[in-house]
Amino acid sequence: MSIKDTPIRQHYADGEVIITEGIMSNNAYVVLKGSVRVTKKIDKKVVAVGTLKEGDVFGEMGLLSKSVRTANVSAMGDVTVGVIDKESFDEAMNGLSEDLKPIILSLVERLKITTELLTRIGLELETTRNKINSYSLKEK
Repeated sequence: MSIKDTPIRQHYADGEVIITEGIMSNNAYVVLKGSVRVTKKIDKKVVAVGTLKEGDVFGEMGLLSKSVRTANVSAMGDVTVGVIDKESFDEAMNGLSEDLKPIILSLVERLKITTELLTRIGLELETTRNKINSYSLKEK
């Protein structure tokens, strides 16, 4: 079965939250229709991480590493997602070679670290941009 052929589908309206940061992972998702916004909370600020479109998968990192969600995901317009439940995901993972599992887990961990760093860089960039804009306004 292809991930796009998941039997469970969920529909979300514009702005509805699909995944909440800090909650334990039970499912991964594939965007079947529409697009979603990924955000992360850093130092009490919400930072945009990216946008995912049809065919993109999210929520897989938590299932692979058995950890809490690392970001928030919300619908941009009307969205339909296919749900990949933990049992199906674990079944697919169990079909992998034992040699591949540590490699995949290592990639997930590195991706988490990279996402965290990029989010912090984005926050610093926004802060710097705001400071520059405030100086520009003062000079006028």
